[in-house]
Amino acid sequence: MRDRVPLVDASVFLGMHHRDDAIRQRSLAFFCSHYERRVWMSYEQVGICDAVIWRQHRAIQDRYYPFMDRLHSEMAIVREGYRADELGLAAEHPELRGLRTEQALLAAQVLARDGVLVSHDAALRGVPCLRARLWEFAPSPAAFPAELQGLYEESRVFVHAPGDGDGT
Repeated sequence: MRDRVPLVDASVFLGMHHRDDAIRQRSLAFFCSHYERRVWMSYEQVGICDAVIWRQHRAIQDRYYPFMDRLHSEMAIVREGYRADELGLAAEHPELRGLRTEQALLAAQVLARDGVLVSHDAALRGVPCLRARLWEFAPSPAAFPAELQGLYEESRVFVHAPGDGDGT
């Protein structure tokens, strides 16, 4: 499963700044270990991250965005929208019916594309049809290349908290 291109959700991207140190460390380790490999994010998950950051004070945004911009520019993050079969699956799959719409769509993408989901979202991690497709986080010391690591340290002025809209 680790040879597939993983689908990353907003909980993991924003998790690099989470106030819970365990979530932050797992998210950071994932992104650092995949910095030179491909990952995939749906347009909606990217938008969820933006929506959370845009609710922050301008001073925090100004210190956060250089890191995010650089990471999105340098890392091979494949961004894609939904396909028609994924929309149908999200609406019709019985195990996805209790999820919020964005969660069901994300789960449908993982199922339809035979993908692996990287998420801290407890609701998604609890869906039976996704259990065999969940990324298992391995905590490890992690750092980006020096210049990006410096931008990351500066961006940590933003602290993500549960309830900010990403499932953590």
